[in-house]
Formats: sequence, structure tokens, C-alpha cells
Amino acid sequence: MNTVFFNAINKRIHVKLNGTAFGAYVDAASIAQRLKRKGINTLNTTFLHSSDVDFASEAGFASDSAAHDIIDEALAKLA
Repeated sequence: MNTVFFNAINKRIHVKLNGTAFGAYVDAASIAQRLKRKGINTLNTTFLHSSDVDFASEAGFASDSAAHDIIDEALAKLA
């Protein structure tokens, strides 16, 4: 089982795969594409996020829901 962890930092979604930094992205398509290349899907992975994703406006996003929206869209592309 894989674990993907998301952070919202400086207007980017930072991603860790199994504890290792995996990249920082501004859009869902980039996140999904990169995760797909590693064989990540919603069936074989646990997805977690830090509290900064809940308070994304403090990390430069347009609203608190903006980071969740990007992550949710990326995960929908993995299904």
C-alpha cells in the first residue's frame, strides 16, 4: 500500500509519496499525471493531507477550499 501526503505551501500543492518528496504542483492535471506514472491509483493508496490544505488561503491560494479542489480533481483523474 502506498501513502500520498499533500501540503499547501506558497500557492503549490506539495506531494510526498511514501515519505519522499515527489514534487510541487499548481494544477490537478500535473499531479494526476505524475502519480499515474508511478502506478498510483485510488485503490492501492492512502491519501492524507496536512492542516495547511484546510487553510490554503494562508498559503497563498485564492480560498481555503482551493487546495482541496485541486487535490479532489487530481484524485478523480486517478480513479
